[in-house]
Amino acid sequence: LGCLCCCCSLGCSLLWPTLALSKRTKNSLEKLLSHENYKLYHKLGLNWRLAKQRCHTNHSFMEYVLVIEFLPKLQLYQPD
Repeated sequence: LGCLCCCCSLGCSLLWPTLALSKRTKNSLEKLLSHENYKLYHKLGLNWRLAKQRCHTNHSFMEYVLVIEFLPKLQLYQPD
């Protein structure tokens, strides 16, 4: 029964959150990521952000992906 429901939806349930991401939701996610970056991830040398890119399967759709970047470590013990 689960396979039948999965085949009938044709993956639309996975695509819907990408299509329904409003500007308000995007701004709140970016604000949350900014807060978490400042609070935790910058200490670990990471930076999380949302990026917009084309879908791999259908190039007419755009999707938001979570990009994790590595920040360069500061050279504290090197002379200027």
